[in-house]
Order: sequence, then C-alpha cells, then structure tokens
Amino acid sequence: MRGPPIPGGQGLWQIRQVVTDPLGYVRQRPVQGGFVFDVYAHCRDAGGRRPWLNTADSFNSTVVWTIQHDREIRALIARSTAEPEAWPA
Repeated sequence: MRGPPIPGGQGLWQIRQVVTDPLGYVRQRPVQGGFVFDVYAHCRDAGGRRPWLNTADSFNSTVVWTIQHDREIRALIARSTAEPEAWPA
C-alpha cells in the first residue's frame, strides 16, 4: 500500500501486494459524524470510471477486505479496461 498520490495529498491511497500489480484505490470521504473509506478497482469500466467495490468504516477494514477479495478483484481487472493514469513515484 502506498500513500497519497500527490505530495501533500490526503484521502487517497493505492492498494498493492506487489510493486507491479495494484488491486485498487481507497478513497476517504466525509459522512455525518466522521469518514468512510471506499474501494475502487485498478481499472476502468465501460464508462471510463473506476469500478466501486466496497465501503467500510475504517481504513484498515477496507484494506483487509480488498486483500481478502484479491481473486475476484483481479478477475474484474482482467476483463476491464486498463487503468490509464500512472501512479506518481
């Protein structure tokens, strides 16, 4: 997992188990009383958007859910359009 994609950026992280194969992204968003964390796949759907996968109440729960669903997420990525945006180093 890597931190925010832009220097000083907050609320967006990339999830990857190995350097070359990201699973997806976690985005923090405010809700009444706090935050939730949405997971999106590292690919694009037919409309050019990242497919939403899950929402959790904590960052750690989101990452755990994503790792637990590795096989299904990788299958989705394989049948979708590749992610066109490079993640900054």
